[in-house]
Amino acid sequence: MSQLEDDLKALLNKMPPPNIAVIGRTGAGKSTLINTVFGSELAKADAGLPVSKAFIRYPKSAEEKSLVVIYDSAGYEMDRENKFHNDIISFLKGKKTNTNIEEQIHLVWYVVNLGVKRFEHFDAEIISLLRGETVPVIIVLAQADLATTGETAKVEETIRNYGTEFKFKDFRILRVSAKPMHGEPFGVNELVNLSAELLPELYTEALIARQIVNLEIKRKKALEYVKLSAATCFATGFVPIPGTTSSNALATQVMLCTKIASLYGYAEWIQILEKVSSVTIGSILTLSISWVLELINTVFPPASLVGGGLKGGIAATYITIVGLTYVSVFEKLSLTDIKGKTKTEIEEFIHQTFREEFKKNSRIRIGSKGDIEKIELFQVARSV
Repeated sequence: MSQLEDDLKALLNKMPPPNIAVIGRTGAGKSTLINTVFGSELAKADAGLPVSKAFIRYPKSAEEKSLVVIYDSAGYEMDRENKFHNDIISFLKGKKTNTNIEEQIHLVWYVVNLGVKRFEHFDAEIISLLRGETVPVIIVLAQADLATTGETAKVEETIRNYGTEFKFKDFRILRVSAKPMHGEPFGVNELVNLSAELLPELYTEALIARQIVNLEIKRKKALEYVKLSAATCFATGFVPIPGTTSSNALATQVMLCTKIASLYGYAEWIQILEKVSSVTIGSILTLSISWVLELINTVFPPASLVGGGLKGGIAATYITIVGLTYVSVFEKLSLTDIKGKTKTEIEEFIHQTFREEFKKNSRIRIGSKGDIEKIELFQVARSV
């Protein structure tokens, strides 16, 4: 494993994972929801570890590093609501009394099957308990494609009425269909966005990296990384261009690329790369740095790069161009079907994409700190 791959692994290991409890009756669509958001390998059969009468933990091994830990309720059948209710309360109270915040439940997806078209008294009791303990709750109206608009509105009205009766508030309701009978999934992007909003900030980065459905939120976080790097380069005047700057300055570019790669590293393509060729995240980072050397003269005169002591605007311009290019390359890898492609074909795809995206971004210029705050506008403008 290369140093860059070691750096990527170390970075991922430093992201504290959120604990998300997914609660709902049998057949509510919990597993489908989990696998749609996080990938089909997470909640597959025999992949979980029973941790109580009411919950199964994913991943199975508590020793296995995961960017997200899911506690999936075992579900319940008709006429067994009281047992389910008591088991849930016992588990949640046990988690809440844990003095280690990393072991507590940070967010709950309470899954209601709209196909059943019911929200019942004991559902409200559990949510009331959660809100009393200040655990954020998203009420997910799953399989929303199976209910009419009127039926959905009636369930939502019932939930609001129970909210008034039980005096719980600040809950959110989302209509979601992770695997509709017809058409495209809907509501899953909104679920990821809202989850990131409600989680403690400490855990949002890991959630964004682990989920696979919402590329927009990955891009937003990646642009935050680019802004931070650009601001640092603007202040110091150093550009991390291989062969022209110190190893410390080069680390700025490598770390930026590694941070961006970490956001996209759980998408399906990374598993494909590992299986079909020797192309890895580390090799992508190494190759991209060498490609910068080929392309950099299209942006800056060679004389301006000597010694690496550059004005802040040039430094920030360079790292912005490179950073936005990394964002585009990793995003396109996530969107492109590369199954069955050879190592040569994959490398050519990455190489060509890097060149194309670098050329588009090369029109960007950072002349002030204010320009750094407009990086999103540059991204929009170059795509028009």
